[in-house]
Amino acid sequence: MKKIILISCLALACSIAMAEDKPELSIAEVTRNVYCVTHAYPWPANSLIAVMDDKTVVIIDTPYTPDAMEEELRWIRARFGEAKIVAINTHFHVDRLGGNAALIRNGIPIYGSELTIRAIKERGKRSSDWTASGVKNEEQRNYYAHFEYTPPDNVFDSRNGLTLRFGSEEVIVRYHGVGHSVDNLFVFLPSRKVLFGGCAILSAGATRPGNVADGDIGEWKKTLDRIDVTGYTYIIPGHGKIGGTELIEHTKELCGRGGW
Repeated sequence: MKKIILISCLALACSIAMAEDKPELSIAEVTRNVYCVTHAYPWPANSLIAVMDDKTVVIIDTPYTPDAMEEELRWIRARFGEAKIVAINTHFHVDRLGGNAALIRNGIPIYGSELTIRAIKERGKRSSDWTASGVKNEEQRNYYAHFEYTPPDNVFDSRNGLTLRFGSEEVIVRYHGVGHSVDNLFVFLPSRKVLFGGCAILSAGATRPGNVADGDIGEWKKTLDRIDVTGYTYIIPGHGKIGGTELIEHTKELCGRGGW
């Protein structure tokens, strides 16, 4: 996979170091016009960029911060021009929607479920405070402690899911049940054989399920059992390295070990 490091100048050809006071934001090409974005603030988290055949750019989840999201948008525009952009949030944690404010400022529609709206209202402050409690860097700790949620502005019913069509291609968003969080969604790009699972899918390097305070570890495996990954080659977890369908089975196994 090709790897690109982003900085403010965003040269297209590249491996350029970030400024020392900026967290690293990197982009790796997964398959044709599908890119995994990794932002470490402080823990590396994955999101996705997919450029559809009609040239629409689909952003699935965001970096942790609006500043990092702005960096990503500059890279997208430098590489793909002034394309139409739409975004999807897979759940309410900061590593999934921390950059939403930048998307809204840029007039980019954000799709999310009613479960995410509810989770922000009921669980958002507790979740960001919990994140702040585990961060050693003072600047980052303050960011999470005072984080203000920007919810998705195009809300759909999780029971029906969402299918977005771009020319001959579809992006399919489905809720299969509680797992890592009460609202975790799965995003399928069937023409690219890509499934983005967010934090509901763990990487091969994961040894524990991690934070399940906003989910249900007992239901997580059942949720994964409902997913059909036949024909999918690239499975993208919320954190860690991309894999194949073995990540689904690995996550199920870890769910039997309990949380942290």
